[in-house]
Amino acid sequence: MTSEKEWQLTVQKATALLENEDWSAAAQLYRKAIESEKRVPILYAGLGEALAEGGKLEQAIAAYQTALELDPGDVESLFAVGDLLFELDEDDKALEYYRKLISHPEEAGEALARMALVYASRDEYGQALELLQQAREFDPESAFVLNGLGDVYVALGQPEQALASFEKALQLDPEDPHILLHLGDLQHDMGNTANAERLYLQALELQEDLADVHLALGHFMLDEEQTEKALKHYRRFLELEKGRDSQDLLKEVAAVVEGLETELGRSSKK
Repeated sequence: MTSEKEWQLTVQKATALLENEDWSAAAQLYRKAIESEKRVPILYAGLGEALAEGGKLEQAIAAYQTALELDPGDVESLFAVGDLLFELDEDDKALEYYRKLISHPEEAGEALARMALVYASRDEYGQALELLQQAREFDPESAFVLNGLGDVYVALGQPEQALASFEKALQLDPEDPHILLHLGDLQHDMGNTANAERLYLQALELQEDLADVHLALGHFMLDEEQTEKALKHYRRFLELEKGRDSQDLLKEVAAVVEGLETELGRSSKK
């Protein structure tokens, strides 16, 4: 058995490795600490984070579940398991974990919002809207909740309500690139191309490696007949997108890139 000071030092070292995106080394460090100290939930939660970031989602869930066996009130692990199950398309199990968080007043708003994401993914927008409205009662100043509301209003064909939600979310969190992206998409759909481009580029300044922003800019530049710029962003999207369920989309974008490259090649020969 290690001393508390020793495993705390392990957590510090592993956290530094996670910040440097060295997922494998962080996981190895946590596993080594667990061999000596098997009753410390933070070690299992840390292992879960390292495994999840490294794409080993099932193993990550198992690590987080051990953390929860040792500390059932660990809200971060509850959220993490719910999110991982949702990513694995195990919606009903994800909802079970989110529901456990509703009894925590400080977490209820976000838990309800994440439940809403599950229902929205099923195209059950009425249920999603109801949950998000409940979430606002718990946390009226949550940019995350307002961004979710905007997405649902877009799906329901209510652009004005969506616009108000996104703009309020952006006021609360002006440096969230996802809000900027969603607001840009809406402005693009509403024909406000100058606003859309500004918002997309602002999102890119905040997080250059966000694949969805490059995809949106690819579509935008293609609509604006700026083929070379569209190609640049489509290629960057193909480099960055690593989602487990993105294979069909990657094939579609790759086909678009091939077609645009052929078109540009023909134009250069004329």
